[in-house]
Amino acid sequence: MSNFFQPTFGNRPEQIVGRDGEINAFISGLKEPIGARERCTLFLGQRGMGKTALLLEIADRAAAAGFIVARVTAFEGMPSAIIEQIQLNGSRYFKDEKKSLSGVTVGAMGFSFGLAFSEAANQQYGFRAKMSLLCERLEEKKKGVLILIDEVQTSAAMREVATAYQELVGDHRNIAIGMAGLPYAVSGVLNDEVLTFLNRACKVNLGSISIASIRAYFEHAFRSMNISCPEPILDLAAEKSRGLPYFMQLLGYYLTLYAKDTSAIDKETLKKAESSAIRDLEDNVFKPTLAPLSDNDRFFLMAMARCKDPITTNELQEQLGSQASSLQPYRKRLLDTGIIEAPRRGELVFAVPYLREYLLDEEESGFHVRR
Repeated sequence: MSNFFQPTFGNRPEQIVGRDGEINAFISGLKEPIGARERCTLFLGQRGMGKTALLLEIADRAAAAGFIVARVTAFEGMPSAIIEQIQLNGSRYFKDEKKSLSGVTVGAMGFSFGLAFSEAANQQYGFRAKMSLLCERLEEKKKGVLILIDEVQTSAAMREVATAYQELVGDHRNIAIGMAGLPYAVSGVLNDEVLTFLNRACKVNLGSISIASIRAYFEHAFRSMNISCPEPILDLAAEKSRGLPYFMQLLGYYLTLYAKDTSAIDKETLKKAESSAIRDLEDNVFKPTLAPLSDNDRFFLMAMARCKDPITTNELQEQLGSQASSLQPYRKRLLDTGIIEAPRRGELVFAVPYLREYLLDEEESGFHVRR
């Protein structure tokens, strides 16, 4: 059962639903000439949009296409982790090479054997130099290098990796990079004075996926697990997902869990699964998303929640009252973080499904913010 639905962050289900276009575009970009814009891509998405699962799938497909992949989460030790991943994943292509390399000839310089650096190279070379040596050595085996970074954020390590990538491209090394993160975190990286060149990268916004794709996946999963689910229940379950990949995983997980004894899904099972899934969504997505916001940020969101769909500028101004003009900077900040979106001029929407309901429930239970 768990192969179909993996609602734990960082796990990957049997199939990535609704992201074929984004994945295929990136893998196709790896076939483009070195330095092509498609070889440097930023994936932006709120929590629950499937960024990590997407990178896992890309890693597998890139490896099949002849790339040695280093997949890491952004942290201060990231440069060393990338080197280790490349050495680990690329070493199998050198397992039959037992000869010792002296470190004086082009292509062998800095290595003791395979992808293992000599003691002198380990001590003397930094990240940039080691990456150049690894790329050059792997090119002997007709292999490229792909760096995948999850949870991108501004840091000294991010600057070191990104600037090294730019320089390696300039040296015509067969290297590519894919990065994923929350919109506001990626925005911080793009606005970093050292990393402005990343503004030329491809940017892919990971929004909701189609209800039809989710319904088809539910149908396939339940049939494969010999769980009976009537057509109307399938339709309703897909609609309740509202296109959010994480909620689809949560709902599918609880549906299979609660149908374990009867091998059938009915309205009561769906209702119970929905309730459990929403509770997890609140704990794992909404609370972390709202935690760093200011009182005025939350006040603006609460005003939006009270409006009818579509949320128009005029109705929102009525909700905000006399503070409408003074709260415009918070509107911009919420747009920049990706919590809300402006699909058309004069309209706003919540970027994450069920957030409106969560805010209204908070208000009803006595949540207040300063005006």
